[in-house]
Amino acid sequence: MNMVTKTCCLLVTLAFMGWSHLAQASTDSSLQANPEERGSSQSAAKSAQTDTQQADSEDSSRSDDPKAKASRLANEGLEFYGNSQYVEAVKAFEEAHKLFPHYSILFNLAKAYEKAAEYQKAADAFRGYLELHEKMVGEAPGDVKDVESTIALMKEKAYISLPEINISSDPEGANVFIDDSDQMVGQTPVSIHLAEGNHSVRLEKAGFHTLSQGFTVRSRAPLSMTFSMERIRKEGILHVKSNIRNARIYVDGKVVAVTPFYEPLVVEAGTHQIIIEKEKYTQFQQTIEVTPEGEYAVDANLYLRKKPFSWRGGLGITSLILGGGAAGAGIWMRSEAAKKFTDSDDFKTYRMWAYVGYGVGAGLAVLGTSLLIWEGARSAVRPEDRVSDSNRRPVLVGGYDGETAWIGATGTF
Repeated sequence: MNMVTKTCCLLVTLAFMGWSHLAQASTDSSLQANPEERGSSQSAAKSAQTDTQQADSEDSSRSDDPKAKASRLANEGLEFYGNSQYVEAVKAFEEAHKLFPHYSILFNLAKAYEKAAEYQKAADAFRGYLELHEKMVGEAPGDVKDVESTIALMKEKAYISLPEINISSDPEGANVFIDDSDQMVGQTPVSIHLAEGNHSVRLEKAGFHTLSQGFTVRSRAPLSMTFSMERIRKEGILHVKSNIRNARIYVDGKVVAVTPFYEPLVVEAGTHQIIIEKEKYTQFQQTIEVTPEGEYAVDANLYLRKKPFSWRGGLGITSLILGGGAAGAGIWMRSEAAKKFTDSDDFKTYRMWAYVGYGVGAGLAVLGTSLLIWEGARSAVRPEDRVSDSNRRPVLVGGYDGETAWIGATGTF
């Protein structure tokens, strides 16, 4: 039994209720009464026939009678439906049902909704028809199975008619959840249909950070979204810095880079041994416990094992020799002064130069000793091996305070 046939069947029911003009007004040649439905509907119609005919006779003179208005509107709805004016038919049936609620009007309204492509409203109206029929008649209509199938079809059409949302991700295979629901709608790439309005999407994939984002669906506007998912790092990052160039960087015994190395060095989480070495230089070693997504700084300073003798050492030795000579001269002057009378000018002269020799000798001895200590303690790096510190390069700066403009350079030296 098709749904158009059921429409006429209910119209026949209305005829039994005293609304014979509704059935007579139908001009759609496809609207035909069905004997099975007629039989199931007559019992309900007969029970109400006497009352409705009596009410019609009493209220026939009243133009504002709700039932009379509903009858006229339902008749107009049928005419609109027959002329394929489904939007107008919907309005007429809606007003009629407001004035005089009846399951037959709901059925016709559902058919008009269906023709007007308002599938969700059609499904709701068909459901209302079943409920109101059982409430008014006391039992389900004879076409209940067909109507239930039609409701399912209307819901499917309503879903398909919604805007299509295409969701993809890099990488693919992420679980997709919509509007904070725990019910997964599929895995990327996936296509779904959503009602217009604001929504949210959540993507989950093992080994990647969960991604959530809101979006807006507009009526009859398809939407495509592609998301790039960030992998959960199980590695850490090392930032290696050295004071010399061309030194080899070892991680767990393997050469991974050569200084200067400015890129982050990615290593697996765990314990690692870092070695940095170069011929003729001391070796740097450090053990690091790396955690997932952790970042660590490795500052390695290497120095020459055998330092060349610098000016500090030469000057220090020279100062000690000269200091020793000055002290010796002071001692000789003191011995000569002892040979003279204490109140003589020669005594005073020898004694003065003795003190000068002592002072100069002591000063040069202190200077020489300091220079030799400096020479021994210094860490030597050949100039050609030294890595310049980028922070020491001057940086141009400037500004304007509304009255005065200025420019200059700043840096650490």
